[in-house]
Amino acid sequence: MATILRGDDNFDTAIAQKALVQTYSITASSQSLTGGTTTNMTGLSATITPSTTSKRIKVSVRWAGEFSVDSQNCVFGIKRGSTAVGNPAAVGVRNVGITVIAIGFYSVNNNSTPETAIYSYVDSPATTSATTYHATVTHSGAATMYHNQTQDTTTNNDSRERLTSSITLEEVD
Repeated sequence: MATILRGDDNFDTAIAQKALVQTYSITASSQSLTGGTTTNMTGLSATITPSTTSKRIKVSVRWAGEFSVDSQNCVFGIKRGSTAVGNPAAVGVRNVGITVIAIGFYSVNNNSTPETAIYSYVDSPATTSATTYHATVTHSGAATMYHNQTQDTTTNNDSRERLTSSITLEEVD
């Protein structure tokens, strides 16, 4: 138990201490994607061990980077182990996920303006075993995904940004 100063200036010892929050960041890299296949994003995985089976895990993902082809045809999601969580029901051949990319370029900047996807999901794994979560991406076509950098990595000027991406796991009630 933690001792907490409440807003009315009294102390409260009935508030349980929060579980450890775990954050993992990735460095600039790239990976190949196969069209229509859900892929774990390189380096955006983390493991947490829930303290009780009733605890929920908040998974927060922040990705920044670029694609070698049109990025409007992709969705981002989360897997617990090998099981997708947080997705809507599948309909036909549509790709499913939690969010889509925020597109911030126009055609002449398609290799020099990074994009982002920021999303979270609260999962109920119902276990006290170590549980691994993966940030995922599904693209409708074959593509290269550039993490934390623009597609054009050879030009060295202020219009070729470098960024960070992360996955954070937090035990919540």
